[in-house]
Amino acid sequence: MPLLPDSWRRWAGSLHGMLMALVAVTLGPLLVLSLASHLRDRSLEREAAVADAARAASLVARALGQETTNARTFLELLAANPLIMACQPATCQQILADFSRVAMHYRNLILVRPDGTVVASARPLPEGLNMAEDQAVAGALQGQSFAVGVSAPLTDARDSRDEGAVVSYASSVADKTGSVRMVLVAHLTVSEAAKIFEEAALPHGTTLVLASQSGRILYRLPEAPRFAGSRLPEEQIGLFNSGDKEMNGWGIGLDGTERYYVMKRLDICRDEVCYVRVGIPREAVYAESAEKLTRHLTGLAVIVLLALGLSRAWARRRILEPTARLMQTVRALQTGDYTARSDLAQQPGELGELGRALDHMAEALEQHRAMQEEARRALFESEERLRAIFNASSDGVLLLVPDGQVLALNDSAAKRRGLNPDDIKGRNIMEFIPGHVRNGRRARYEEVVQSGQPLRFEEQREGRTYAIRLHPVRNEAGEIVQIASFSRDITERKLAERALMAAKEAAEAASQTKSAFLANMSHELRTPLNGLLGMLQLLQDTQDPSERAEYLSWATQSAQHITSLVNDILDYAALGSGETRLELRPFRLGEVLSPLEVEFAPLAVAKGLEFRLEADPDVAALSLQGDPVLLGQLLRHLLDNAVKFTLRGFVTLAAQATCQDEATCTLRIEVRDTGIGIAPEFAARVFEPFTQGEAPLTKHYAGTGLGLAIARELARRMGGTLELASSPGMGSAFALCLSFQPSTQE
Repeated sequence: MPLLPDSWRRWAGSLHGMLMALVAVTLGPLLVLSLASHLRDRSLEREAAVADAARAASLVARALGQETTNARTFLELLAANPLIMACQPATCQQILADFSRVAMHYRNLILVRPDGTVVASARPLPEGLNMAEDQAVAGALQGQSFAVGVSAPLTDARDSRDEGAVVSYASSVADKTGSVRMVLVAHLTVSEAAKIFEEAALPHGTTLVLASQSGRILYRLPEAPRFAGSRLPEEQIGLFNSGDKEMNGWGIGLDGTERYYVMKRLDICRDEVCYVRVGIPREAVYAESAEKLTRHLTGLAVIVLLALGLSRAWARRRILEPTARLMQTVRALQTGDYTARSDLAQQPGELGELGRALDHMAEALEQHRAMQEEARRALFESEERLRAIFNASSDGVLLLVPDGQVLALNDSAAKRRGLNPDDIKGRNIMEFIPGHVRNGRRARYEEVVQSGQPLRFEEQREGRTYAIRLHPVRNEAGEIVQIASFSRDITERKLAERALMAAKEAAEAASQTKSAFLANMSHELRTPLNGLLGMLQLLQDTQDPSERAEYLSWATQSAQHITSLVNDILDYAALGSGETRLELRPFRLGEVLSPLEVEFAPLAVAKGLEFRLEADPDVAALSLQGDPVLLGQLLRHLLDNAVKFTLRGFVTLAAQATCQDEATCTLRIEVRDTGIGIAPEFAARVFEPFTQGEAPLTKHYAGTGLGLAIARELARRMGGTLELASSPGMGSAFALCLSFQPSTQE
């Protein structure tokens, strides 16, 4: 009840208010029955009003229809009378006056010429009147033996009567040839036909209207002069256009009063249909039911007030006052006063039983309070003992709810985070865990809750490693309500394990390297040795000088290959043992580059390659302080590798030097080729010993796989870098960058 004031809401929610509501709800069916009866009476009254209006409209229509039949008979007899046929204007008026005394209910009898001028009339008419436009006269002149129309009254200025619209009846007076000589007209006031409406005993305010189909009012009762010539409301005119013989419904009249209307069609007009409309006011329709409803509601209100008063007086004594004492006792117990009693032990019924139960509960609470105080002291002593053990542990111990909220923790767990226990207690442990392990920790809490089993795992954070154990804590129902977390710092142990594992892996790697070396050397040495032995045997068995020269050439190549392999192995062993020493002495760069060109140009030409040396004379003549032997050895391995893996194209040795000052010169030497190139996945491994870009036993290119490893190690020993840029099928480029001191000696 958000729209009611607070005081009303409190009253509605009280026992008193609910009792009053119960009484009101009990009397509610009476109100529903009264309203249902009222609705039924309204329906019956509306049906009665419809019947009365329809009856009145039918009576008026029947009266007008009967009068039309009588008028036709009267006028046809009168038109056939020889006196009318032979009368002159001077005598016609008297004849008509005599006949009007026979039919006194007619307003006037008129004799009209074919041109519409009046020959004579029973009562005076306006001078110069022409009735050619009259509906009934026009119909008779057009050949109808009898015609009917509705028009305004035709009165002389000396006649002060205003009787509203008149119904015109016309009958033609023909000669022996059948030609219309004159038209005999009888006027009947509508009010004369509507007398039967006044005798119908309809409710006050009921109206009668005679209207044309266009909605123009021809006659209205009451207040006929006021509404003559007015138009009906548009919705009623729309009903006329439907062409139905009878219509009904609610509507607002010209006087602003809402009525129930019944409309009935009259076929008495010449050019258009006329309608009779009878309307009964809404107040008259529902007057009796409204009065009956008022009586019922008044009686019901009196009954409700009496019932509420009596029920309140009875409820105050039997329900409200005992309930108030019960509430006072409950409030006292709520504040901790366990000595409060309701004193309703002698009260009969349910309230008395409730009072006795409340008093017994108060006594039990008082006893329980004493026992609780004793248990609290014992619990305090137990908690102190547990807290001492809890804080003495070097492991971090936390007690959590499954969502991570910290219920308790020891000093070790708080010190790891640089805080006091009170700073963490009550907060979520996830706030103190790094983000990269937070989701994993939350998932493990959920796993403990779902499985109900302890969980052990290791976790790394903040540079330390912790062994964590999670144990579920259950309540009496067996539900997991808490999680006990124990964490131990095992960083030192893990470091020792890693060191041991690294030593083991190093030993295994050394063993694998040894095995790989032996397998590779077995293949690389056995092949040229077999070739050398074979050539020597062939050389021993032949005496042909040309064949002996060819065999000696092949034997020499095998011996050179063996020598190259042995040199690579000895160089790598010397580098690994630390026996290789840098000897700093002055030299010219050309002294290193020129021998390399002399050595590798013929090898390149023999394979159909072009060998290029790109070095400016100034660079070749540059005098440097360093070890030319190791530099030449490094470049020799790079050039040997380039010539070996290039099948077509060229091998280029390019040198550039930049001296930033007198103390330092930076030398950049590139060895480029158009060989097979190196795939990106092997680019990082080609500098490892015994490594080529294919399996050792299926490779197409001989060698130990030590050349690039020796070259990089030599570059490192000389304080430089060796970098590779390559793509399969496009060749390779090795860039050596070294820094030397310029030499002052010539």
